[in-house]
Amino acid sequence: MGHNSDDDRLLIRLHLDWFRRTGVSPETIKPRRNLLNRLASALPNGLRDATEQDLDEWQSALMNTPKSDGDLRDIGTIAGYTSHCRRFFQWALLNEHVQRDPSLRLPVPRVPRGKPRPIPTEDLQVALACAPEPIKTWLLLAACMGLRCMEIAAIKGQDIHDIDGRLFLDGMGKGQKAFRLPIPPDVVDALRPHMRAKGPLFRTPTGRATNPHDVSKTTADWFRSIGMPYAMHQLRHWFATYFYQSTKDVLMLREVMRHESLRTSQIYAQTTTEAATAAMDQLGGRLRPKATRRRAKPAPPNEPGGVAAA
Repeated sequence: MGHNSDDDRLLIRLHLDWFRRTGVSPETIKPRRNLLNRLASALPNGLRDATEQDLDEWQSALMNTPKSDGDLRDIGTIAGYTSHCRRFFQWALLNEHVQRDPSLRLPVPRVPRGKPRPIPTEDLQVALACAPEPIKTWLLLAACMGLRCMEIAAIKGQDIHDIDGRLFLDGMGKGQKAFRLPIPPDVVDALRPHMRAKGPLFRTPTGRATNPHDVSKTTADWFRSIGMPYAMHQLRHWFATYFYQSTKDVLMLREVMRHESLRTSQIYAQTTTEAATAAMDQLGGRLRPKATRRRAKPAPPNEPGGVAAA
């Protein structure tokens, strides 16, 4: 940002250069850069002279000041900002740019476990029926292969390989994690008009290669234009939900979703309403009295209720 001091800009540049050399992707560096620029602007004395109180006030303002749309930031966003801040100051202390870490006691908000939010199948079918290109192909890549916007935007002609008559996609996912996924037949048919020997498959009307923001915003705007409140990530949720229902294998789900943590994959493994209803009905049935009961054993003769011997 233009109103940050030369010292702040230098510290941010040095940190991002180090961060880049750790092997992270440009899409990982970008939010760190944006956060540090905003943080430097918010601190009264800049990054090098930040105090614990400065960071406490900064975090409180983030949690209590509405965004431009009037909503408060969600706790996951605050946790992400706090994590970027703490990692910057850990680096600054280690490299002797600061004398102490003012973020050491800054609390990292606990983020509640997420829930899957798959697009309803009926709405997805309608969207696919009326989506223009390349949006339709993007929807299929997300719904049938679980690709993220960054992975879709990055597809190049040389990333698609024919192996024994089957097409596979090689790519680089979140955290610079390489993957190879089979391309389902329906997706192959949609991809064919876009395929080329090399170079980006998808470009903007001006000829520039698409970036993740292009894919995300273009599809979100198009969904709104047809009255649907969805985003691309909900198609990835749809993929994970139905993949798990078909395989019942959460380890395989983690592999195809390219997750580091099994816990993350479990978020997407949504239990179907039908399965949950049937299981609950069975439990309730165990508590109902049986329709027929065993007859009471007759009392012996000469005992109360018995029949005397002739």
